[in-house]
Amino acid sequence: MRILFGWEFGAGLGHINRIKPIARALRERGAEIFLALQETERADAFWDPGTGKLPDGYHLLPIPRWNMPSDPKARTVPTHSFADVLNLIGYGNEGGFAARLEAWSGLFDAVRPDLVIGDFSPTMNIAARGRIPSLTIGNGYTMPPGGRPMPPIRPWQDALEDFSKKHEAKLLAIINKVLRLRGEGQLPYLSDAFHGDRSFPLTLSIVDPYAAHREEKTVPPFNMPTDITPLPKEQRPADGVFFYMPHSHPQLKLAIDSLKQSGLQVLAYISGINAEAARSNSTARFRISPTPLPFNEVMPKARLLVHHGGLSTAVAGTMAGTPQAIMPWNLEHLVTAKRIETLGATRVLNNPAKELPGKALTQFFVQAARDDALLEKAIGAARSVELGSPDAGLQTIVSACFELAGKNGK
Repeated sequence: MRILFGWEFGAGLGHINRIKPIARALRERGAEIFLALQETERADAFWDPGTGKLPDGYHLLPIPRWNMPSDPKARTVPTHSFADVLNLIGYGNEGGFAARLEAWSGLFDAVRPDLVIGDFSPTMNIAARGRIPSLTIGNGYTMPPGGRPMPPIRPWQDALEDFSKKHEAKLLAIINKVLRLRGEGQLPYLSDAFHGDRSFPLTLSIVDPYAAHREEKTVPPFNMPTDITPLPKEQRPADGVFFYMPHSHPQLKLAIDSLKQSGLQVLAYISGINAEAARSNSTARFRISPTPLPFNEVMPKARLLVHHGGLSTAVAGTMAGTPQAIMPWNLEHLVTAKRIETLGATRVLNNPAKELPGKALTQFFVQAARDDALLEKAIGAARSVELGSPDAGLQTIVSACFELAGKNGK
């Protein structure tokens, strides 16, 4: 059995952390795995450390990429639904969409897969419709409910703006024009581009931006942190802070400077920096680890978690019963942060330089790390996290893969 994984949009380890367990389970059952990843370097998660290459049965492929907007002003363009997002990256360009649809079709011709699995891969999903059995995975954010008009991405927004509705109508018309010219079936709704013959949103209701709109059954995520138990105040060192951000976060320096000025005892991990940079930027009370730190060990001991709003980090912090200060980097982080904020022990700092100017940010960190009532509220909120059975979720998806491909997985 030949299985093609496609990852078209988005960034970070979350996509690979979903793909890898499924690919491994399918490979163990004899499947040939083809990886079409928009961040090609992320294939190192599959490397054989002895050879520096992919193991037998794995193949890395080029992908029909979209050119993401490079103008910083693009971040200021309102994106209230995925129609707005697709429009921003160029889906409204008929020629651009047609070329990438044809490229995916060519990739199918070359690989001849029995099944395609898409993670945030709408163009691949459209190319596979009616041609190759397809299955989609993703977190709640990347999988708006299908079979209906787009709901708002922002869970605090009740209805879409007119410009979002116009974008959706325009994009659907362009997609269906291209499909009609190709002699292929029409796409009923733009949201259907994020789904296949079977769809598996791997999410928790507390972080699913579409929880109020979603009718399909969700699956317990199998890439979430586990074995995290809150510790009482007495077992948490005074002034202890855990800090985690990507090195490219635009507010990284502001956050570090404010925490260093606070005098709090900070243990930090900054993804993407080397060991020398971690050493040279550390101080006696702000220690940067050169390698990732186990969430189940560091988070339950902290009095405050400061981070960028990554899904796994936010959920892990909630499970640890640790108050959070979240400085979102993008809309997905903001949506996650706002969902976590509703639990009552989190502060979202979307524009900290403006919201807490001067020394106010430093003072906020100190107050949050020493607030016993806030800590007790966070410990109470930990009970709201129900992970379910990640192993059962993985097995459900693997079984669906064999059913769709018409193969016996035993």
